[in-house]
Amino acid sequence: MIKYLGIISFILTVVGLIFSIKFQSMAYWGPGGTFTWTWYWVGAFLSYFCLLMSIVCMNKAKNNIVLTAFNLIIILPSLLWTTFIIIAWQSGM
Repeated sequence: MIKYLGIISFILTVVGLIFSIKFQSMAYWGPGGTFTWTWYWVGAFLSYFCLLMSIVCMNKAKNNIVLTAFNLIIILPSLLWTTFIIIAWQSGM
């Protein structure tokens, strides 16, 4: 199980990155393309959850320094982007 944690961490990082990029458009998944806060927050939660679980798996694996560095290069901007978008949307509403 330990040897697969690096791969699991990478997959969670990619999924978190996708949700980080797409969660803004998830706000318009309401009936008929209307705006709804529910899907916005679901997307933000899934982004944070996947990225944090990736960090946990990466911390337990600690066997591949290249994969760890690559994950961190993806995780940090994703977390910052998600946080920035949440703050921007909250200040604009």
